[in-house]
Amino acid sequence: MTMCDQRKTGLGWRLFSVSILPVALLGLAGCASAGYDKSNAAAYSMHAGAQEIQAESQALDQTLSSLKDLVDKPANLKQQYQSFSSALDHLIVCAQRADDTGKRIQAKGAAYFQTWDRELAGINHEHIRDLSQTRRSEVTNHFASVTLRYKENLEVVQPLISYLKDLRVALSADLTAAGLQSMKSVVANAEQTTAKVQPALTGLVAELTDSSNNMSSTVAVRSTDDGS
Repeated sequence: MTMCDQRKTGLGWRLFSVSILPVALLGLAGCASAGYDKSNAAAYSMHAGAQEIQAESQALDQTLSSLKDLVDKPANLKQQYQSFSSALDHLIVCAQRADDTGKRIQAKGAAYFQTWDRELAGINHEHIRDLSQTRRSEVTNHFASVTLRYKENLEVVQPLISYLKDLRVALSADLTAAGLQSMKSVVANAEQTTAKVQPALTGLVAELTDSSNNMSSTVAVRSTDDGS
């Protein structure tokens, strides 16, 4: 290799190194998610939670409706029982999905607040840091309040599901007119409990939706009074 070739090779390597450096730095910068990305992830998980709680509420209504149809309007008992049983199975699945989503909400929230803490440490001006810290406390407290209600509602639904599962077993063993009559008080109790649970689920759906919107960096465009 001539001296000229060596100079060309050295120059080519330096040009390659200089050209790839910005790409490498860009890749490193992309590894650290911005705070608003973590916030959006937490917001999305709460939106998903609202959907799962709503699905659970609807499944609970369907289960009670099919049960009442069996007990109050007995006709084809086997078919009506199977409708109730299928609705209850669907409710169980919905409840499990709601529980799984609740765990994801907790995880996404924890990741968001960890990122916020890390970014707070990088703020030099005390006044700005104090304002951000105050906002972090407000958001954290609200998030903790919503997730606590989420957990409490799940804990209320689970005993009701267990109650309905026991009722299903009892009806399976004695699927007769007399058997249905003997379980009417049990069905009435399930209906009363559901009537108490449903408003709480509806309220939780609304709260999760509002919380999701408040934590998201996407701002909803509101229409004015004149419709513009």
